Amino acid sequence: MDKAIFPTLTELDISLPFYVSSVGYWKHQVHIAREHEFSDFQWIQCMSGKGKLCVNNEVYTIEQNEGFFLTPHVPHEYYPLSEQWEVCWVSFNGAQINETLRTFGLLNSTKVKVTYAETLLQKLNDMITAFESKGSSSSLKASELIYSFLLHLQNDCLLSERKTRHEHHAQLQPAIDYIEGSYASVVTLDAIAHSLNVTPQYTCLLFQQAFGLRPIEYVTRVRIQKAKELLIKHSQMSVSEVAAFVGYENVSYFIKQFKKYEKLTPKAFRKLYLSS
Repeated sequence: MDKAIFPTLTELDISLPFYVSSVGYWKHQVHIAREHEFSDFQWIQCMSGKGKLCVNNEVYTIEQNEGFFLTPHVPHEYYPLSEQWEVCWVSFNGAQINETLRTFGLLNSTKVKVTYAETLLQKLNDMITAFESKGSSSSLKASELIYSFLLHLQNDCLLSERKTRHEHHAQLQPAIDYIEGSYASVVTLDAIAHSLNVTPQYTCLLFQQAFGLRPIEYVTRVRIQKAKELLIKHSQMSVSEVAAFVGYENVSYFIKQFKKYEKLTPKAFRKLYLSS
């Protein structure tokens, strides 16, 4: 049976970081063509059958265990290619949605090949159940669910044009091991690339895809993390000794870097955890 739920949204609902504006499923998705009028984000997931998506001058075939993400005010068209095209959908928005999706890397309308389709469908069904209960907290529950849904979409779905984060991490493991074992000495981009047996340029690409960081910035973060541990575990060590231990010959530069990432000096950080 088809189902479409459009909750009554109050000003308080709209002010939430995330809110659901519609959710449901169709046994057979009909032809949809929109210009700029749709003002919410959308996720449409194929449960069975096959359809076609046209957006941003791209054409995608959408099959089972695939879906598509659509951003607001972007012209798009989708229609069935099979006798029956069963889909589940949700539309959503919110005060923090743009910043969150930017962080998640979900910036453009695109096809998505999902890894755990049943988990996503269960979350959509949970949203339907929350609204059907007609409880006073249904909008809050749906807000919680849509955020959880987006987290899962980011972490467990494979966008067609890139590898999963897990695969990136696995590919970078030799470099991570190298950095963990060498942070106390000089660490260069060439040395990191050599540990991976790839070019420095490709090393930078891999780190950007996996961590959103340049390789040397990752080294700095490792050093700062190690310094924080030393400052607390070894209260007798001076700041200059800690700096040298994590690879900084110049203590002033170490303090500058520490303050950049932690917003306070090493001594001030130590005082947060130690009484004297």
